[in-house]
Amino acid sequence: MSSKMTASRKLRRFGNLLSESFFDYDTPKMVQIKSWKAGAVNRIVQLLIILYAFGYVIIWEKGYQSSDKVLGSATSKLKGTTYTNFSGNDDIAVDDITPYTRIWDVTDYVIPAQQSNGFFVMTNMVLTGNQKRGVCPEDLEFNCTKDTDCLPSRRNGKENGKFTGNCVPSDKEKDTNTCEVLAWCPTELDRKPLSTTAVLGAAENFTVYIKNAITFPKFNFSKKNTEKFGSDEVPYSCRFNNSHKHSKYCPIFQLGTLVEEAGMKFSDLAYKGGVVIINIDWQCNLDHDDAACQPKYSFILPDSEDGFNFRYSKFYRKDGVEYRDLTKAYGILFQIEIFGEAGKFDIVPLMLNIASGVALLSLATVMCDVVVLYFLKKRRYYKECKYQNVSVDNSEVYDVSDVTGAMKLTNSGLLSAHYMKPNSVVTIKQTGNGKTQSRSSLVSGP
Repeated sequence: MSSKMTASRKLRRFGNLLSESFFDYDTPKMVQIKSWKAGAVNRIVQLLIILYAFGYVIIWEKGYQSSDKVLGSATSKLKGTTYTNFSGNDDIAVDDITPYTRIWDVTDYVIPAQQSNGFFVMTNMVLTGNQKRGVCPEDLEFNCTKDTDCLPSRRNGKENGKFTGNCVPSDKEKDTNTCEVLAWCPTELDRKPLSTTAVLGAAENFTVYIKNAITFPKFNFSKKNTEKFGSDEVPYSCRFNNSHKHSKYCPIFQLGTLVEEAGMKFSDLAYKGGVVIINIDWQCNLDHDDAACQPKYSFILPDSEDGFNFRYSKFYRKDGVEYRDLTKAYGILFQIEIFGEAGKFDIVPLMLNIASGVALLSLATVMCDVVVLYFLKKRRYYKECKYQNVSVDNSEVYDVSDVTGAMKLTNSGLLSAHYMKPNSVVTIKQTGNGKTQSRSSLVSGP
C-alpha cells in the first residue's frame, strides 16, 4: 500500500513539474544598463556586423547582383613548319636516322587533326616503317640462349606478338639472340632517335589560334575572345604576352610561351611529353560596359614527371601486301578549360542580404548579455534586474508607490522591506508557513 502511495506521489510530483515548465511563457524585458564596458562591446560588435554584411557581402562580394555560370566552347588552329636533318649530330641514338630527315607541317605533328577543347602536338617520336605481318625476332628485352627460354610463360605484357618457341638471332644487335614472335615485322625498337633533345624542338615557335565563344544564358549575353580587336579576324602579327596591356588578350599563342607560362622549359617537356591546361576565365560585371568583359588566361602543368606518349599507325598496301608505318608519339597535350561567372544588379538578392545583415545585428545583444551576466563585477545584480519570475496564481500584491517602503497584503504571512533609494531595486521578503521567499522589484521615483 505504501509503495503505491509513493509511486502516486512521485507521479503527481512529476506531473506538477511538467505542467509548471510546459506552460511557462517568456517575454522580453527591457533593462537599460549604464556601463561603458557593455556599451563599448555592443557598439564594436554592431560595427563589425555592419562592415561584414554591408561592406563585405553587399559591396565587396557584390551581394546586390544575381549571377550565372558561363557556357562555352573552344576550337584551335595551329601553324608552323620545320625541316629536320640530324646528319653528323653527336646526339644520335639509333643506327638509321633517315626516317627523321624530312619536312614537318601541321598534318604531320597535330594528332588528331581536330579535338574538342584541346589539341595534341607531337614533339618527339619513334618511327618504325614498312611493317608487315610475319615472324621475326622480338625486342632486345626478350633475349635468350635456347628455345626453352621462349616458352609462353615468359610473356609479361610487353611483347610485340605471340611466341613461336624459337630462339633466333636478333635483327637489332649483333651476337644477340631473342625470342621469335608472330607479329608485325620488324618489331619496334623502342629507343628515341636523339639521346637528350626532341626531334621537333622547333615546335617551340609554332603558333596556335584559340577561338573561344561563351554565353551567359540567364542574361542572354554572348561574347568571343576575338572581339577585343574589333572584329572576328585577329591580326596575325599579335602574340600573347601576359605582361602586356593589350597583348594579354591576343588569342594567338606560341607553344613555347604556353609551356613557359606553366612553369617549365619547352625543350624539357618536348622530349618526353606532358599535359598543359589552358584556363580561360570569364569574370564579367554586366552592370558595366560589355567591352570590359574580357577573358583572363592562365596555364597549369599538372604533372611533368611521367611524360605523355601513345602509338598510332598508318596502313597501306604494296604489291597486294598490307603494310603499316608505326609511330610512338611523344608530345604535349593542351587541354582548354573554360570557366567564369557573370553578375548583374538584382533587387531580390540585395534585399535578402540586407535582411540577413539586420538579423545578424541581434548577435550584438547576445554577446553583450554574455559580458554583462558572466564577466562584469555586478553580474548578480544585473541578473536580478534582467530575470523576474511572475506567477498568476500568487495572490501577493506589492505597493511600492511610496519610496520609503513597501506594503503587501496576503492571506497569511509577514512582510519585511528593505528601504532603498528611488529608481533602485527593492527586495521584499515574505515569511510564512515556515518558509521565506525573496522577490525583487523596481522602485519608481515619486
